Amino acid sequence: MVKHNGKTIKKFGKYSVIDCRSCKFIHVIPVPSNQELNLFYNNEYYQNTKPYFISKNENEMNYWNLIFDEKLVTIEKLISSKSKRILDIGSGPGFFLRRAKRRGWDVIGVEPSPLACNYAKEQNIPTIQKFFHEVTSNEIGKFDAIHTFDVLEHVNDPIGVIEKAYSLLKRGGVIVVEVPNDFNPLQKLAQKALKKKEWWITFYSWSKTSGNIQHLNYFNFSSISDLLKRIGFKIIIKEATFPLEIFLLMGQDYIKNPKIGKKIHLERIQFEKNFEKRKEGQLKRKIYQKLAEIGIGRTAIIYAKK
Repeated sequence: MVKHNGKTIKKFGKYSVIDCRSCKFIHVIPVPSNQELNLFYNNEYYQNTKPYFISKNENEMNYWNLIFDEKLVTIEKLISSKSKRILDIGSGPGFFLRRAKRRGWDVIGVEPSPLACNYAKEQNIPTIQKFFHEVTSNEIGKFDAIHTFDVLEHVNDPIGVIEKAYSLLKRGGVIVVEVPNDFNPLQKLAQKALKKKEWWITFYSWSKTSGNIQHLNYFNFSSISDLLKRIGFKIIIKEATFPLEIFLLMGQDYIKNPKIGKKIHLERIQFEKNFEKRKEGQLKRKIYQKLAEIGIGRTAIIYAKK
């Protein structure tokens, strides 16, 4: 049993966000139980917390497919195996795997939400409706690549998730992990400049009837890379996504005004599409990899090898 201790950053009722010395990343204590998470992701997440997630992303799928292709092309270059079998942990409605399948990958997803899982199955994406810790290696086998996007911040044992992923990868296999890049230098600058609380901490205490758990863990480029290396992975590429905090520093307060949030989201998409239209996708990636070197970017993407 891990003893969690470290500097308290924020408190929410009985919960605290701490910079944990044992885990070497920031997370919530006490850590919610599997039962609490089960209730939330079965009944709350896609239904109440993100009710428009599926329709919104389907409407933007031309953009998301460009992002998925970047990841898949990179994975294909990194793996030496001729086989192409990929697992998506927390696969949601199956968007990433749908694209991978079209590129010739043998795909399988693991997703706890029945709503998202059913949507994926309707798209003919093989998906197991379970939490990742419930799935056995006998059930799913070994993989050439594993992908997980916006998942590690939600789970109650991210170290266990990465350990299990390592065990399921073939030798020379590749993992791609994408997480929010929190407590990053630009975030902290914007927070001071705008005199705001840590808006990226999205954890709310449970009520008697329901709760909004959202993010339990808070990673940055350093802590997520450290976690992967501790498990045995070799880091190959670090890449950022667009640093949205720039908009805050230019006076566009998307934290305060959701309409501005929608506007700057579309502007970010337009910015990236301009690179693709002019066949300069590699230039965009070089920019984002340089940002990763100084720890800046809204999310951290890590490609690592077993």
